[in-house]
Amino acid sequence: MELSFEEISAYLRHGGEIGEELKRRTLALAAEAPLEPRGVFIRDGGRFLLCGTVGGNFDRWHRRLSATSAADALIAQAIGTAAVEKTMDGMEEEIRSTLESGEALEPRRSPGYGGMELALNREIVERLDAARRIGVSYTDSMSLSPAKSVTAVCRIRRRSVERYPDKMTTIGERQ
Repeated sequence: MELSFEEISAYLRHGGEIGEELKRRTLALAAEAPLEPRGVFIRDGGRFLLCGTVGGNFDRWHRRLSATSAADALIAQAIGTAAVEKTMDGMEEEIRSTLESGEALEPRRSPGYGGMELALNREIVERLDAARRIGVSYTDSMSLSPAKSVTAVCRIRRRSVERYPDKMTTIGERQ
């Protein structure tokens, strides 16, 4: 997977401008990062269940960097986050192409955020058979392994159509 500096830098927390040295180091680490993006999703009634990961080799690489450089480890975290988010975005695009006329996909929500119970990780991982299919499992505390893995739910909503005298408009879409 190729990542741009812009995709990665969005996940680097910094207090000012990113200098050229940091940019060069980030791109060098991104080029060597062992990213193995994989994902799986299914339609489950009125929702889609998704799971994506960048693989276990990334975890091993990150641990090795952590032992030698805190700065490199921080950059690696940003690389992994950008990569798994890009993987999830790609699945969402694929899902959108499968929607029927009149259906819309709501933004994805992940367990542990926005009031969604972390325990939902178990249901998603098991329902998707993610351990066998892409190597993602959950721990007793419901964290995911490999670390740079994400589960999510995207609800499907029906777009309502209203008739006007001279045109038909789909609510929620630009005209």
